[in-house]
Amino acid sequence: LLYTIKFEVTGQHDKVIGAGLGRTGTLSLKMALEQLGFDPCHHFIETVLHPERNHFYQAHAEDGNNEDVIKEFFAGYQATVDFPGAWFYEKFMEWNPDAKVILTVRDTPESYVKSTQATSFCSNANSNWLSWKLDWWVRCYYGRPHSNAHRSLIKRHLGVNPNHYKTDLGKMYTEWNAKVQRVVPAEKLLVFNVKEGWAPLCEFLGVPIPDTPFPRVNSTEQYNSYPGNKEFLRARRAVYGIQVAIWIVVIGVLVKYALQLFGVV
Repeated sequence: LLYTIKFEVTGQHDKVIGAGLGRTGTLSLKMALEQLGFDPCHHFIETVLHPERNHFYQAHAEDGNNEDVIKEFFAGYQATVDFPGAWFYEKFMEWNPDAKVILTVRDTPESYVKSTQATSFCSNANSNWLSWKLDWWVRCYYGRPHSNAHRSLIKRHLGVNPNHYKTDLGKMYTEWNAKVQRVVPAEKLLVFNVKEGWAPLCEFLGVPIPDTPFPRVNSTEQYNSYPGNKEFLRARRAVYGIQVAIWIVVIGVLVKYALQLFGVV
């Protein structure tokens, strides 16, 4: 039983697989699913709450084809959302043919990019090498023990490095969502924006609508207020100051050189 993904639940509930990328309302969905009876639901935050399972990252990085590693990591969870579970939505569908899949989305690709740049990915994507490298060093310094393996696995499963300054995050987001919608049969898929609230989610899952508000958590402000993230944010701001200072020095040197070249000074 240790190596069985325990999606099975009782009564009218079905199996649930979250295929949406992080920063698309996945923590709100986790809380909603657990309120509906899909408890516990795996979300990336579980890697913080249960670090004893995080050897998974290194094991999966070393042998991506070892299904037992994946099964052990998710054992005991009735549903999954966010990373790393979203990486395996096709595998989970294979293991659970009757599963229902939820693809969480944001209003626009631009809103996805804005959210990820302010939180989970390097904030200077599509900017310049220096900005990206400084931000990357801060992330490596403040990252958790499994963070390096996690970053390498994100690149493996998404096909691009979302932390690289040349990566088009809007394109990455759009292509991921399009693939999910191609792979998952329409009758088993709910494309869901958490702003829609309980109605479409409960109808899709065949459960009653709760008489409580739909969870609204993990905004950019909340994300950056968490322990660890606050320190990282302060370091990131300091790095921006360093970057500005570097550019001022470089520009000053170039201006002085140009003035000397043309005999002005």
